[in-house]
Amino acid sequence: MIRLLLLLLIISPGCIAAPTNHLIILTTFTESAITPITLEFQKQYPDAKIKVLHRRGESGVRLLEKNGHDIDIVISSSQFTLQPLIEQNKLIELTADITHSQLIQPFRQSQSANIVIFGYSGYGLMWNKDYLAKHNLDIPVNWENLTHPQYFRHVIMSSPYRSGTTHLMVENILQRYGWKDGWKLLLQIGGNLASISARSFGVSDAISRGLAGIGPVIDSFAYESQRQFPFIGFNYQNHSPQIPSYIAAVNNTHQSKHSLALIKYLLSDEVQAKLPTSSLHKYGLKQKTVPSYTRQPLNMPLMRHRKALVKQLFEQTISHQLVLLNQAWQLIHKLNTVQNLTDEHRRQFNLAIRLASTPPVTETQANSDMYHELSLSRTDVQTARCINAWRRIMGSQLEQSIALSQKIIAEREGSK
Repeated sequence: MIRLLLLLLIISPGCIAAPTNHLIILTTFTESAITPITLEFQKQYPDAKIKVLHRRGESGVRLLEKNGHDIDIVISSSQFTLQPLIEQNKLIELTADITHSQLIQPFRQSQSANIVIFGYSGYGLMWNKDYLAKHNLDIPVNWENLTHPQYFRHVIMSSPYRSGTTHLMVENILQRYGWKDGWKLLLQIGGNLASISARSFGVSDAISRGLAGIGPVIDSFAYESQRQFPFIGFNYQNHSPQIPSYIAAVNNTHQSKHSLALIKYLLSDEVQAKLPTSSLHKYGLKQKTVPSYTRQPLNMPLMRHRKALVKQLFEQTISHQLVLLNQAWQLIHKLNTVQNLTDEHRRQFNLAIRLASTPPVTETQANSDMYHELSLSRTDVQTARCINAWRRIMGSQLEQSIALSQKIIAEREGSK
């Protein structure tokens, strides 16, 4: 009898977790960008108790992979943040009034019909006008400009390992220029970097504060800075992708009753019309005025295939080599102004450039399954072996490049 009573108690409706008023949002956007939107949403749903959690891409993925999390909504510009939810079938099915909306039909995701795009962004170069004037620097137009000697230690960017939008930028370079020339460009820019920001919005913050002069950012960060500071400049990068902003509702134990309402709110005519001037600074889905630049769509299957490789390789060849990169390219820039190098010095100089601009992974290796099992975890044994080898090889190449350049300079000065 006691067992029967316990069984009835367990299966009774009162013991099933009822939908709650709490709404927990995980986002890779800044909390300051999301909060004004949620405050407006609460005016329509005053019983909603909203908490916003900001996480970087991989940190957000790790949180979503934990059992028993209470995340109700994910908002991000990165498909990879949502990927575990797709694979584990943890997304809430959208209601007919959302899925049948003519607004979202062109933006539906082939991977999952339960993810909605509510806006989009572009990216480009942001600069501090006062900083450029102080250091007598030209306004940069494109990626290639950032390799010029005048920008030595005046540039800042984030790492694709820490920033989903920076990953899109780096992959865009690799797909546009090709693996070999793309990494050559990235390593040359790396030679001019003053620092690597731990967060993507740290780039716009450092430029606004005059700690650096120029950096690649998503447009929403630039617009937010321009709203506060009149000395901020920005231009879009040609042949770059349009970056969607995604939202999805997540199945969990303590389900929020406001999840789908928030999705509908972001797709509403009222919010869409105000999106460009809102705290999110996104282009709405019906926006007629859009940034004028030639868009280059990304090959997403290729990007997924080498995601861990590109992120880890950037860390080992640029983030962890910044001092050597600066030294190597400063010497190369200096030698570039030297006239009448001997044939032997020219050969050594070209070798110095090649050593400083060649990653320790070839295009053939990158396109094969050689690094398919590579992890983003630093504790994975196989991954640790790879990244330690890359760091060692790149460090050795840069040291050789520096030694060659110093030898040429010493011999030139000794012959005078």
